[in-house]
This record gives sequence, C-alpha cells and structure tokens, in this order.
Amino acid sequence: MDIIDSTRYRRAKGVSTRQAFLILALVFACSLLVLLLVYASFPDLEPDEVQHIKLPKDIDDAKNLGIVLSRYKDRFFYQVLGAVFIIYIFLQTFAIPGSIFLSILSGYLFPFPVALLLVCLCSAVGASFCYLLSYLVGRRIINKYFPDKADSWASTAS
Repeated sequence: MDIIDSTRYRRAKGVSTRQAFLILALVFACSLLVLLLVYASFPDLEPDEVQHIKLPKDIDDAKNLGIVLSRYKDRFFYQVLGAVFIIYIFLQTFAIPGSIFLSILSGYLFPFPVALLLVCLCSAVGASFCYLLSYLVGRRIINKYFPDKADSWASTAS
C-alpha cells in the first residue's frame, strides 16, 4: 500500500502529460532538423549514389552505404565522421533499430581506434539522452496510459 501511495505521489509531480508529449515532439523535431542539416551540408553525390544514402535496414544497405561513404571520407573526413556521429546518436536516443549497422559501418570506414571511440561515445551519449528523455517525459506518459502496469512494476522493483 505504501508503494502505491508513493507512486501516486510521483505521478502528481512534474509536467503534465500534454507538456510531456509536447517536449517529446519538440526534441524529436529538433533532432530531425539537425539530421536535415547534416544531409544538406553533405557533399554533392553522383545520381546513382543518392539511392544508397539512407538508414541501413539490413547488411546489404550497410555495405552499399559504406561503399559510397568510403569514396567521400578521404576528401570530406570530418563531414562523414560528423554525419555518422549525429545519425548514430539520433538512432540511440530514440531507440530506433539500425545502430548496429552504423557500428559495422564505422569499423569499415575508420581506423580501429577512431571507430572504437566513435561507437563507444555515440552509444553512451545516445543511451544517456534516451534515459534523460524517459526520465523527463516517459514516466508521465507511462503513468497516464499504463497506470496498472506502472504500479505492478513499482511493487516488483521494491
């Protein structure tokens, strides 16, 4: 009983559900804007290469993307590195599948120490952002739409 009361107390604090959705939508929109800026600042591609510039969904997509990016990384190293960095963090932050392919792609594109540092840093930063979003707005949304499940998890965790 005490656990349920403390859970209801936590529900009463913080932002409203509407504010939580607005914050989440604003963060997502800003992230999409950053992705658009990365895409817009990328060097001009050949017409046959444009079709391969997308989030990889399977290993073949990752191979094709790697081939295209490897052509550009010698001349535009920091732009390619920055693009992989931003996209990786975006995928990790919003828990979108595909970051494993970017890990493989990083190993293909960059020397081992750079790829290792990139993957570790992006995973840590993206996971931290994901946790921060879930802490700030996820709790409110879960408690609003799944209160019984939240109470069950709270009693199980204690």
